[in-house]
Amino acid sequence: MKKLFLLLLAVLPIILVAQNNCNFFENVKVKIDKTELNTSESDFGPSFVNGELWYSAFDAEEIEKLSQGKSKEIFYNLFQSKLDENGNITGSAKMELVDISEGYHAGPVSYCARTKELFVTLSNFKDPDIRNKVYQKADIRLKIIIVKNINGEWALTGELPFNNPTYSVGHPSVSITGDTLFFTSNIPDLGKGATDIYMTVRNNGVWGEMKNLGSNINTNKNEMFPFLFRNNMLIFASNGRESGKDDLDLYFSCISKDGFSTPQKLDRFNTEADDFGLVIHKNEEIGYFTSGRVDGKGSDDIYKVEFDGIYNLELTVLDKATMKEIPNPKVSFDDNVVAVLAGLILKRALKKNSTYVATTQIDGYMNSSKTITTVGKPFGLIKETIIVEKVVVAQVFEMKNIYYDFDKWDILPESEIELDKLVKVLKDNPSWKVELGSHTDCRGEDAYNEVLSQKRSDSAVGYVVNGGIQKDRIIAKGYGESQLVNECDDGVSCTEAQHRKNRRTEFKILEMDGK
Repeated sequence: MKKLFLLLLAVLPIILVAQNNCNFFENVKVKIDKTELNTSESDFGPSFVNGELWYSAFDAEEIEKLSQGKSKEIFYNLFQSKLDENGNITGSAKMELVDISEGYHAGPVSYCARTKELFVTLSNFKDPDIRNKVYQKADIRLKIIIVKNINGEWALTGELPFNNPTYSVGHPSVSITGDTLFFTSNIPDLGKGATDIYMTVRNNGVWGEMKNLGSNINTNKNEMFPFLFRNNMLIFASNGRESGKDDLDLYFSCISKDGFSTPQKLDRFNTEADDFGLVIHKNEEIGYFTSGRVDGKGSDDIYKVEFDGIYNLELTVLDKATMKEIPNPKVSFDDNVVAVLAGLILKRALKKNSTYVATTQIDGYMNSSKTITTVGKPFGLIKETIIVEKVVVAQVFEMKNIYYDFDKWDILPESEIELDKLVKVLKDNPSWKVELGSHTDCRGEDAYNEVLSQKRSDSAVGYVVNGGIQKDRIIAKGYGESQLVNECDDGVSCTEAQHRKNRRTEFKILEMDGK
């Protein structure tokens, strides 16, 4: 088993953060609705394929035959419906892979956008007597083939080396890299029960041996319909984790360097009927799954899930000198919501697709602000830190990279970045008044350098004022060559780089909180 997890670490590097990023279901509200896809017969196996939702169902002609009591030469076909960018169904159903799947039951599938490969489940022999059976639990042997869309047409490019007419290989779920495939099989000797979940890794185009995921996932009954989510969570169906219960329920397990966590039941999805095949769109707002619940239209129906995400912020404020938490830190948010202090951490809820500015308000510190956003972030816990420096009146701070060309006072492009930082400091500390002092090197007359440094200081102050700071909060002061930082005084030979260090700008705190 240890070898299996070493293999997982090699092919799924994202799982190293799994325990911090495997709380999706803890941080979403779930709303389940019927879809318009369903027929009077069984519809199942939803999967996202390049902007479409693919699933298995009977076509209208086959449904009519079944209604007349016929059962021969009737097969599940693959259908697709167009989706919008969030995963909502926008188009009508269209049959796919008709030529490739003719004469076989087809589905479910799994698509890898990176390799453009579609992994397709097909029955390994013809067995048409399937009406209103739970197809995934029927004794039908399956295989997985691989197709690619070439010039607008799906073409067969290969199949799994484990396919065998004496047992089943089906229900694929491929990783985002296309190198790892999870699937279901009832292969003799390797399994722990009726059907188990396995994985295989592809190296240099060759699929490695099939590996049973072990007793933390598989039981002595059915585990099937795996779905790899976020590359660190395995969602699957099982009917072997509760004694006396034969219907399939949905579970998930986190994948980490320690292996698979104990599966947790997804109670918000499960009923007394079969619930299986949950897939989640990459935007994590929409999902689909199959259920035989009583309000359905057929024996199995496809349901839509809407995930309303919850974001929780944990904000820590650290002292720059000690890098320890500041007790009872006061922090304001630009939406006027007050964070709750829990120990040394400030906590609050955030909204989806929103951006906030948190600003410290701590006496005796150079307060700072931080932009915190949920845009593009997965639901769950967001941890942020603000570092603040303890300061006193008359403290001087050198501003790095505030330089001037020889005998010039124009603000250079590289100086704007540092001056923008000063603008931010003054906005974060609205009660401060500061002096902005400029210095020259020793070259030139003392009186001229004093005038030059004053012009440089005036220029820098002008930039800061243009950045939104009130003029009476910042004073310009030119020191000329009176405060050199190195030995480059009159008569000393120095390089241009040494002289440039003396052409600097500093700011000094004159007042804090009106003092």
